[in-house]
Amino acid sequence: MTHDSPSRAAPRPLSVYLGAAMLLLDANANDAQREAHKLAVTRMIEGIRKYQGHPWRREDSGLETVWRAEGARLLFCPAVGERREALLVIPSMINGSEILDLLPGWSYVRWMAGQGYDVFLLDWGVPVDDPGLQDVAGVCERILGAARFVQGRSGKPVKSLGYCMGGTLLLGAAAREPDLFSDLVVLSAPWDFHAGDVRMLAQVMTGAASAMQLLEKNPGLPVDWIQNVFARVNPALAMNKFSNFLEMAEGSFEQKIFIAVEDWLNGGQDLPAGVARACIMDWYGRNMPGRGEWADLSALDNHRVLIVAAGKDILVPPESASAAMQQIPGADLMQPPCGHISLMAGRKAPEMVWRPVLDWLNAPLHNSPEGQ
Repeated sequence: MTHDSPSRAAPRPLSVYLGAAMLLLDANANDAQREAHKLAVTRMIEGIRKYQGHPWRREDSGLETVWRAEGARLLFCPAVGERREALLVIPSMINGSEILDLLPGWSYVRWMAGQGYDVFLLDWGVPVDDPGLQDVAGVCERILGAARFVQGRSGKPVKSLGYCMGGTLLLGAAAREPDLFSDLVVLSAPWDFHAGDVRMLAQVMTGAASAMQLLEKNPGLPVDWIQNVFARVNPALAMNKFSNFLEMAEGSFEQKIFIAVEDWLNGGQDLPAGVARACIMDWYGRNMPGRGEWADLSALDNHRVLIVAAGKDILVPPESASAAMQQIPGADLMQPPCGHISLMAGRKAPEMVWRPVLDWLNAPLHNSPEGQ
């Protein structure tokens, strides 16, 4: 196979990945170190070209749409075998919902359905085109609308799980209408935006002025601005992951997972202007959630809440995610030794995250999971 005619877009933004890789070269490096770095960059570029030209594509999930509000919808995966109850799953708004239903043999949604849960996965559609998603209040109301639908189907308060920004928004929505929810699980959801490793905070605030300028001319914050921030937080990531891609066996399951995750990363959406301003200025800038000024989490005092703070997460430091516990007395904490994406797509995700979360959801009493 040749890769001279790319059939998919390059990682976004490619120039940032290449520039960041060059910055990894120490100015005082000797000739051998420079040669090694040159080889590493070459292998990264070869890996990118192989990814671009690879013919494999993830098939559509085929999940039934059971509820829709403007462009957002709920995708339904029915329980297999004896049904326990319903679970509402909320992804981030930046990337698509498919990370939670990646492949038929590697899907959190389908795995939970196999454990007896009717799973309702919220898909945001194209947020900038949705008049109901133009500010954070509207986003929270959309989550509440989805929860009301699930409650109507199940006849009881809703168990819900939010991933990344979806978890932050889930807590905010649940605090507004707590009686609608029962158990809440949030996976690597930032809450104290000034806690822990400050690399993400530094990149967001460095680019804040340019973001505000973009929002004066556009209905949303371009996804390339967002990807630019992610790339600069961990510049070595692209070099390493695309070099590793070259070594994966052709047609292997490992290779398919890599391509599916990379397509998910590169298929992100622009963030509506009102939401983007709140995220950058109110959350990262003023740290309103961490200071208890965005949502009153004391409203969740009578709820079972599980905070999952990934120990190796750079995008959402574990100190940021676990900070929500300070505002929710009695919340449980789980700290799996993995990164942000590994929570859902890593090889050990089922044993490190999925199964312990399931055990917590199934526990009849308010028990603390392992790893607290």
